[in-house]
Amino acid sequence: MTIKKLILYAVISSLILLFLGPYTLSQEAKKNIQQQKKEEIPRPAYEVEVIVTNVDVIVTDKAGKRITGLKPENFEIYEDSLLQKLTNFYEVKGMDVYLSALDKEKKKLFVLAEPLPKKSPQFANKIIIYFDNWHLHPLNRNWSLKKLEPFIRNNFSTDNNNQGMVVCLDQKLEIVQEFTSNEWQLIQAINQIKGLSGQSLLRIRTKEDMRKELNRMVTETTGINRFDSYDRALGYARNYVEDEQNDLLYSLKSMNAFIDYLVGIEGKKIMIYISDGLPINPGEEVFGFLDQAFPRGNARSEAMNYDATRLFKELTARCNANEIVLYPINAQGLDSMILSADKGAGWDTYSRGSGMMRPGSRVKNDALKLMARETGGLAILNTNDIESGLEKIENDLQFYYSLGYKSPQGEDNKYHSIKVKLAGIKEKYKVRVRRGYVRISQEEKVKESVFSRLHLKRQYNPMNVMVQIMPVEPMPGSNKLRLTLKVLVPLKNLTLYPREDDYIGQIKIYIALMDSEGRISPCHELTQEIKIPVEDYEIAVNRSYPYSAEMYVDPGHYIISLAVKDVLGSVINYLQLEEMIE
Repeated sequence: MTIKKLILYAVISSLILLFLGPYTLSQEAKKNIQQQKKEEIPRPAYEVEVIVTNVDVIVTDKAGKRITGLKPENFEIYEDSLLQKLTNFYEVKGMDVYLSALDKEKKKLFVLAEPLPKKSPQFANKIIIYFDNWHLHPLNRNWSLKKLEPFIRNNFSTDNNNQGMVVCLDQKLEIVQEFTSNEWQLIQAINQIKGLSGQSLLRIRTKEDMRKELNRMVTETTGINRFDSYDRALGYARNYVEDEQNDLLYSLKSMNAFIDYLVGIEGKKIMIYISDGLPINPGEEVFGFLDQAFPRGNARSEAMNYDATRLFKELTARCNANEIVLYPINAQGLDSMILSADKGAGWDTYSRGSGMMRPGSRVKNDALKLMARETGGLAILNTNDIESGLEKIENDLQFYYSLGYKSPQGEDNKYHSIKVKLAGIKEKYKVRVRRGYVRISQEEKVKESVFSRLHLKRQYNPMNVMVQIMPVEPMPGSNKLRLTLKVLVPLKNLTLYPREDDYIGQIKIYIALMDSEGRISPCHELTQEIKIPVEDYEIAVNRSYPYSAEMYVDPGHYIISLAVKDVLGSVINYLQLEEMIE
């Protein structure tokens, strides 16, 4: 076969139907996708996948001092209440890492006497400092910035393997500083956050006005108009709670997108999440206040409609699946129930260690506690001395044990509980560990990464894949447009195996779109087998393989996120485009 024929046959159009009104999938496209899945070629027969679950364990005494020197036989690890056999074990003690080896005669692990001469990237710590400006007063944020500078100076240098990243959620989710071990770049990044307060003060003042108005409704209520006042106050409270819920969903959605972005990054990952707290139930406080003011109204029952516990559990499960530990900090500082002199009684402000705060700060701490507890981290709450909390985080990075075992479950996308017990030790030590995980398949992780990059546009393209947007064509009898993406995969960078008279390869392409209104399509997966005759290989290997995908969309502005996977080589490329389609 000539190269011209090869390239001609390679131009294959796959129709994707993406829901949402702007996106629809034709029956022909569905048949193509099903056929492609049937034609997926198997991986090499010698490859065997063994899933190993690694769990970091922190052991302390009653005073919080780290306990070191424990052996593999001192740990029992359970998954779904079933005891598991340890296959991997190591201890991190300061700058030293002590590995274990298998005693073949006794068939058990023992710790090597000497530490590794140098920490490898496998043991590097990835520390993300995440500012949620959507739930963070600028004064509290700036106060916490000063406290973070000594922590950064202590933990980032050329002498250790720590790498830091600074992320900020404001009008959009933004990576202010990519991973670096340069302390000055990180300090510069957190100081840069001071200029990103955007709409936060306006939102805070708007909610302050709503609180005042609700207080006024309650305090001016008389016996004559009590029933009408309750209805008006209840309607106003619903508007307030809906506003709170929208802010919460925005923060959780953004955090989930960022966690998906971290998929595939090696090393111990922790996220220091800085906010004024998150409401685990945006309606609990305000409807409870109405119940006190109107005892016969039963407004608290409405709060059940706004409970966000499930959403926080999904967030922590996603963190555990990606081995990310959360360390939330409530930047409001120390709470005090002393009423402010310039405020009346009711649902209003009160003073605390560093300024004026809300009674709801305690309600908002429950969510932060859950985030830390479920992922094996610590919550730093109700204190003006967050430096002590940061020291505990520093100790967590320097003193811990890592336990590994072969997972009895496959990638079943189900939750599995984890429990670690100490054995052969008389002292009663405290053990901190993540409470479980969801084993997400690699395919699902790729799709989640594609979705996350609609919000965090970050390219990763080791194979130098190119994507071209072809001229748009109108659809006859419809206001939709045919959008064609042409994906060019350099064959020299693609894994190809000889089979009979051909070289065989395979690619998978994942595509998702987001329009200007924030509506997101499903992530659709397309598979294409690549065959190159042996006689054409020398010429073809210097060319790119073209693959075309067609979408039907409404006119408008779109962000397009793609992943292109070399199936046999297990290399994944992430690309994003932004285009006005008209």
